[in-house]
Amino acid sequence: MRLNKLLLSTATAALVLAAAGSANAAGFYIQEQSVSGQGASFAGSGAQPRDASIIFFNPAGMTHLPGGNIHVGVSLLVPDGELTDTGTTLPAGAPPSTGDGGNPYDPTPVPSGYITQQITNSFWLGFGVSAPFGLASEYDDGWFGRYDSTETELTSIDFTPSAAYKFNDWLSVGGSVIMQSVTAELKNNLNAGAEGTQTLDGDDISFGWKAGILAEPWQGTRFGLDYRSKIKHQLEGRLVIEDSGAGNANIVGRADLDLPEIATFSVAHDLNDRLTLLGSATWFGWSSFDEIQVTNIIGGEVGAPIIQDYQDTMAYSVGFDYKLNDAWTVRAGYQFDETPTTDEFRTSRTPDGDRHWFSAGGTYSLNEKWSFDFSGTYIDIEEESIDVTRNVAANPSQVRADTDGHVFILGAGLNYKF
Repeated sequence: MRLNKLLLSTATAALVLAAAGSANAAGFYIQEQSVSGQGASFAGSGAQPRDASIIFFNPAGMTHLPGGNIHVGVSLLVPDGELTDTGTTLPAGAPPSTGDGGNPYDPTPVPSGYITQQITNSFWLGFGVSAPFGLASEYDDGWFGRYDSTETELTSIDFTPSAAYKFNDWLSVGGSVIMQSVTAELKNNLNAGAEGTQTLDGDDISFGWKAGILAEPWQGTRFGLDYRSKIKHQLEGRLVIEDSGAGNANIVGRADLDLPEIATFSVAHDLNDRLTLLGSATWFGWSSFDEIQVTNIIGGEVGAPIIQDYQDTMAYSVGFDYKLNDAWTVRAGYQFDETPTTDEFRTSRTPDGDRHWFSAGGTYSLNEKWSFDFSGTYIDIEEESIDVTRNVAANPSQVRADTDGHVFILGAGLNYKF
């Protein structure tokens, strides 16, 4: 019975938090799917078709890329996070804490690749590979929040065959099918008389879609509208509990994971032959990540649902592209990115706050076929607090902490026209 009670309070918490947190974007969305776009903090991302990475932000933009185009890029994320104990209580009899967990994040590369091909004067095809949601964190052994989390790894990979149609000189539409693979592994400590561990892993493949419009009602001003559908996953895997004092367990389970729908409005205005002003507003439907119920292999519920209470959010960005000469284009931008987490349910897997992006970058055109993108970003994450109860069934731990963090991002990309 003791083990069953422990499962009721911990299995759900572990599995649902596969979608928790991101080291570089509010929530756990990874925006870094275009090196050139990153250089302007993704301002005007769906209205400025610089290269084939436009597939990710607005597939209709392929119609502004004549012939064939390839973009391959990588962004290196270098996050730094810090949690300060503000009164955490451990389970009775638990070993004392040995520290604050350190910086739980390692430098992480995020690669992406896209290809577009003009088929006729009006029709384009494309394909993209990207990783739009994810997290990897690992706290030091024995840290004060170990009953909330010790390790988290979430990876998503999107494969997006895409098409676009140009109706006339000013209006294009496009769409993509999204095949998304998600894998997750999560760990935390448990204590039901002894210090044990819980490990949960799961995976799934599901499908979604996106659609976009790109309009240029008058020369030099472009408007982009892009919508990405919600993608529903049912993660299937195993929950393993070891050495907790309540017996060991190895259970097959599953839980729903809904990744949010996203809508973006973008504008790009060519002020003159050299300077383009950029802006975007993005809505994230994070409220779909409200609560999740874990079930076992025969469909029976495992404990009560864990409340996440994510809120819908907005992100706003402004920036510019400036053409120095035939070889060099430079750019810069700022973005304000709201966090979907709330004070009541924020966790050490989601030590998240509102984010302020400051970016700069450039493109060097070697010749008519080859060009290279460079970008750099600093993200300041606003301070927030954590106050959650864990290890409930056995002996509760109240995890209390203040959060602080920032992220450096360096990007490099290669473009080829054929």
